[in-house]
Formats: sequence, C-alpha cells, structure tokens
Amino acid sequence: MRLQTRLSGLLLGVLAVGLLLFGGVAYLSFQQQQQRELGALLERELARVRSLLETPAAAVGAQLLSDDQTDLTLQFVSPDNEVVLPLGAGVPLPRYDTPTLVRVADERWQLVAAAPWQAPDGSVRGTIRLGLDVSDPIGARQTLFRSLLLSGVLVVLVAALLGIWLLRRSLRPLGALAGRARAVDPADPQPIRYDGPADEVADLAAALNTALAGIRARHDAERAALAEVAHELAAPLSVVAGHLASVAAHEHEDTRLQAAHAAAQELLYTSQDLLTLARGELERPLDLELFDLRDVVSKIAREYPGIRLCDHPDQPAEMAGNPQRMAQVVRNLVRNAVQASGGTQTVWLELTATPDEHRLTVGDHGPGIAPDALPHLFERFYTRRGGVGVGLSVARQIVEQHGGSIEVSSELHEGSRFTVRVPSLQTQFDEADEQDEPLGETEA
Repeated sequence: MRLQTRLSGLLLGVLAVGLLLFGGVAYLSFQQQQQRELGALLERELARVRSLLETPAAAVGAQLLSDDQTDLTLQFVSPDNEVVLPLGAGVPLPRYDTPTLVRVADERWQLVAAAPWQAPDGSVRGTIRLGLDVSDPIGARQTLFRSLLLSGVLVVLVAALLGIWLLRRSLRPLGALAGRARAVDPADPQPIRYDGPADEVADLAAALNTALAGIRARHDAERAALAEVAHELAAPLSVVAGHLASVAAHEHEDTRLQAAHAAAQELLYTSQDLLTLARGELERPLDLELFDLRDVVSKIAREYPGIRLCDHPDQPAEMAGNPQRMAQVVRNLVRNAVQASGGTQTVWLELTATPDEHRLTVGDHGPGIAPDALPHLFERFYTRRGGVGVGLSVARQIVEQHGGSIEVSSELHEGSRFTVRVPSLQTQFDEADEQDEPLGETEA
C-alpha cells in the first residue's frame, strides 16, 4: 500500500474519531444539562405542592400548580395505589423518589417523581405524584443528534477532500525525488535534483546525494585501479604474445608453444576488456565508420583455426559503427564458445545480411548452459567456469551502442547459440532521417 493511501486513511480515521468524540461529548453534555433542569423544575413544583398541603391556611385560594406549567400532571394516590385526585384519572403515574424519565406512549415521554402525601396533622394519606411531559425537549434532543451527525459527516467529507489535496501536494516533492532516484544510472550515479521546501524530504535528498557521491567516488577509484591493473597486464602480455607468435610461426609442431601462445592471447584479450570497462569507453559516443561486418567476422575466424564459417553472405553487410568494437564482440563470443566446448572444432559462425538488419550467430556443441544461469550471463563479473566474467557484459554493451541486441539460447548437452542483431546501414540512415538528426561523422 502506498504512503499516500496510508496517510489518507489515517487522516480520515483521525477526523472521524475526533468528530465522533466531539459530537458525543456535546450531545451527552446537552442531555445531562437538560435532564438536570427538567428534574429541578419537577422537584420545585413537587415541593410547592407539599408546602401548600402542609399549611392549609396558605393553600386557601392558591393553585397547586404554577399557571405556566401546563405540561404538568398532578395525582394524589392512596396507599393501595388508586388515584384519589383528580377523580377518574385512571392509571396512576409510576412512583419514583427522584425524577425519572419514563415512556408513556409511542411518542410521549414524562419525567415523574413522587413524595409522601401528608395531612396537616402529620398522618400519611398516600403519595403525591407529579409528571412532566418532556416529549418536546426529547424531540429537540433527537433533532440535535441528527444535526450533529449530519454536520459531522459533511465536515469529515470537506476536511478529507481538503486534507487529501494538501497531502498530495505535500508528497509531490517526495514522489518526484523517488522518480529521479529510480532513473539514476548505476554505472554513472549523478546527484539528484530536488525541488521542494527545506523539510524532511530535503534531508532525504541530501542524504541520497551524499550516498551517490560516495558511490561515484568509489566507482571512480575502482575504475582507476582497474585501468592501472589492466594497463600493467596489457603491456607485458603484448610483448609475450608477440614473441610467442613469432616463435610459433617457425615451430608448427610444438603443441606446448601453441598452447602458450593461445593462453597469452586470451589474457591479452581479457586485459583489453578490463581496460575498456575501466576507461569508461562503453559510456562514450561511438566514433562512426562505414565498414563491412563480413570483414570483421572473417578476421576473427582466422584468429581461431578450426572454426567453421558457414553461409557467409555474398552481398556486403555494411553498417555504421566502430569496427574495432564489433571485432571485440565477435571475439568475445567466439572465445566463450571455444572455452565452453573445449576447442574450435565444434564452434561455428553464421552471418546473414538483409536490407533491414545483419544477424550473426555464434554456436557450439558444448555442454550447454543451465536454465537458471541464462538470465545472469550478461551481468558484469558473472562467470560459470572461472575467469573474470566481463566478456559477455562488454559484448552486450557494445551491441546496444550500435542499436542492436544480443540473445542466447541453450540446451543442456546440446550446445549454445548466441545471436547478435544489428541494423543495416540503410536502416540506420532511415532512423536518422526519422529523428531529423545526422548519423554522425563517418570515415571511409
């Protein structure tokens, strides 16, 4: 559940609970105050009646009930619970020593109280019972309850809409920061721009930029160290490979010499891959040249005697790009296939040229690749049989630089097949025309 949804629900819950508590306290306070005032009125009238009855002289010509109390009902009830006065009153009122609310009909309410009925000589003749019709006050109380409920619902809705709008506006800088954080390139982490107030989100943005600066510094340090190591390896390996090649040219029968030369070449190519990564060359724009992919594939095939080059196209496979980088792609794929199959005899290359794209397939009949390893093959420093694990990663980045793609298919004990697809020269020109941009400087 997203933060905005959780905060909106929390806001609605707090508003609803707050208004419920406020409305409940207001309603209960009004109810208790109303009950106290009506009870006090009933007790005053009951005390007045008792006072008049206990002093007959003062009661002569006096009314038992006040003139303005038309909602009062007065009964004199005998000890056997029969109404003595007024005659024919029927059912006596309930007897309660303190004012008590009772329901006398479907829509009528009375507040009733009783007191002893004493004669002037002190004898008790029964009880005086007084009832106050409080149906109107009860109706007012119910009206107040409905008003509080309706106003509470309206307040919650209005406050919720306003609160959600303000909440979304407040969270907008956080959402923008999250989007920019997702767009950070792990290979080149740049500081994240923050547009918003100086609050906790600004602190978060500052912390992220500090972390990214640390990552970038460490990345640059590792790249510099890697470049130094690769450079230190490349120089002597070039000398060793050159001398071994010269000696091997005269000693064709010495298999140990041939193996040493092949091993030196592999180390030299690995150091070149490391140097390519360390210098950040894969992040730079390509220096475009026009070249024929057939020449690149033929050159690499000659470097690995025994590889079968099949279905070499007759028509040119022209494209715009960097031929040295594409040679690095083909070489890395061939080296991977040779290492997987244990030799060059079961490795084959196939190049297909069409007006739209050129497709290069490098296959082998080796042990194949496990299904769980396929998704990780092009990850940097991932390796299954030892080694550095940068060849396939470098190959994919170079192919993508040229606007192409690379994919792999494999079956256990059957072999593997890597397929590179790159756009043809005509397709590259068409795409450049659609984007209204020049293809770039080219060299013949």
